[in-house]
Amino acid sequence: MGFYAGIDGGGTGSRFVCADENGKEIYSGNGPALNGNGLSYEAFEENIRSILRSISEKAGSPRDCIGLAIGSAGISNAKVINGYEKAMSEIGFRNYKIYGDHETAFSAAFPEQHGILLISGTGSLCFGKRPDGMSARAGGYGHLIDDKGSAYDISIRILEAVVRAEDGRGESTVFRELVFDKLGIKDVRELIGYVYSKDTSKGDIAALAPLLSEGIKRGDPVAVAIEDVVVDELYSLISAVKKRLGFGYEVALWGSVLQKNDHIREKLEKRAGLIMFLPQEDASVGALRLAMKEV
Repeated sequence: MGFYAGIDGGGTGSRFVCADENGKEIYSGNGPALNGNGLSYEAFEENIRSILRSISEKAGSPRDCIGLAIGSAGISNAKVINGYEKAMSEIGFRNYKIYGDHETAFSAAFPEQHGILLISGTGSLCFGKRPDGMSARAGGYGHLIDDKGSAYDISIRILEAVVRAEDGRGESTVFRELVFDKLGIKDVRELIGYVYSKDTSKGDIAALAPLLSEGIKRGDPVAVAIEDVVVDELYSLISAVKKRLGFGYEVALWGSVLQKNDHIREKLEKRAGLIMFLPQEDASVGALRLAMKEV
């Protein structure tokens, strides 16, 4: 019997789901990370093979796979694409297509394939599509030059506030206490050592973003100012996509910042004047939809 498969290749872990020819789920599970820009090439390839082997063992032979869709970050990197293609060839999958992770998230949020998706997790991006198929994207160019309004951006602003308060360039802030407690450090000297350590990842920095909510709860003016800037940045992503599409749609909110920070979500909805919602299905379901429709 033929089957379809969808894979959401996340940076910390992956999720996959398989369905028969009628769309009935026959197998789903979790797998290792598929971040081609955050893993060694060897580890990335082995993780792909691990997931594909699991699918072929439980859902059916690769030759019976009618369509497989993978959503992944870093697909502009040729090594990432080569890694997927090599693993597919080795395991025996032939009918597949690789999408950006924002495309599979969009498919999960909008089964009818039109609307606007705003992502604010470790990074940030906005992607929209009209009923006629025209699409537009804003943001998503990485933490060094972009990702404004993301968890990483929030964390950097928090850390900036701490060092500026320390040397007198900025006002006193509760973030000094919150950051030091979170990291188990005693002073800015240790903070600098942590931030610039080769062992500290982008994800480690982004993990400080939830401290913004605590700062807001305590009424810290610096926290309020950061939140307002973040809302402005996220609104600019929506605005750019909305302008290029010609009119507005419902906005699906994706990623930890938008899912967990009620203040940002409420301010953003008021600022944008659009209906916003949190999708109920994960991106592996979106990938499965694409596999059934487009592969």
